[in-house]
Amino acid sequence: MTPHQVKLWQLLALPAWQCAHPERLPFAPLPAVPAADVLIVLGQGKILPASFSGDIMCALSLTDSQLQVMDEAAWLAEDKPSAPILLGFNITSSVEAFSWHASLPLSATDKKALWSRLCHLYFAH
Repeated sequence: MTPHQVKLWQLLALPAWQCAHPERLPFAPLPAVPAADVLIVLGQGKILPASFSGDIMCALSLTDSQLQVMDEAAWLAEDKPSAPILLGFNITSSVEAFSWHASLPLSATDKKALWSRLCHLYFAH
């Protein structure tokens, strides 16, 4: 498809098709990316320990697509996407949108509060 055809396709809000070889259709509309159930936003220069994300995935029985981790700058650039559970660590912008926020590394009290909040949020929806 040409760029004009893509714009027309999107303007008409026609559903995007699935293609086994998307590289053959460089101008085709991309299928919608499923939204994450848990979105973790990290402040500048912070890295989420693999054990931490592994613990969250295990505790809530999440798949890879249900947990998304992104940098605060990317989150702001994408116009602050949300998720049913939105966690923020070392955030510099407003924290009202977040379900729970804190600073890394977490203290023992923070960990208890986080797990309690996670379980409450996840199993409530």
